[in-house]
Amino acid sequence: MSLIVLIGAQAVGKMTVGRELEKQLEGKLLYNHQTIDLFADFLGYTPTTFQLSEELRKSLFQAFVDNLDTNLIKHVIFTVMIDFSSADDLDFLSDIASIFSDAGEPVYFIELVADIAKRRERNCHPERLAAKPSKRDLAFSMQDLEDSVVKYQLASQDHQLAEHFPDVQTLKINNTELSPEMTVEQVLQVFPSLK
Repeated sequence: MSLIVLIGAQAVGKMTVGRELEKQLEGKLLYNHQTIDLFADFLGYTPTTFQLSEELRKSLFQAFVDNLDTNLIKHVIFTVMIDFSSADDLDFLSDIASIFSDAGEPVYFIELVADIAKRRERNCHPERLAAKPSKRDLAFSMQDLEDSVVKYQLASQDHQLAEHFPDVQTLKINNTELSPEMTVEQVLQVFPSLK
């Protein structure tokens, strides 16, 4: 039983790669908008929405490790965007990793990076728009994508993940020119124990 966290900027391909991992592993994908949009449908995209979303995720992960004998799957696959300059974001990663590692279960952080041109292209992909209602306002989501490049550090610096999370198995993949299948193939080559 493990936690696989796909980390990356908007439209880098986290959900798509997560869906491909689902096909190849005994895992289930929880992409970040599933919990955010649940609360946003009632509260809007407010600080309360993001707080409730975070609490729900942590509760689910804790329940998962508390019920290892009866869970329907072996792996939780989770996607999230992280600002690597934010102590709060890094603390969140630490908190969710600890839920699993404290129970003796492995944690994997797989960071995806892609160039901005490819992310612009992926931002308009029909599967993305179908799964994420907040992205359907393309003018807004494209501007948000552009603004975030300036406002946040959405890619880790060399060895930052491994140094900050020494007990977590980490991998960084540039998937600009990789299909989801090719990306997952790289993941499973580095972490064959996931199969």
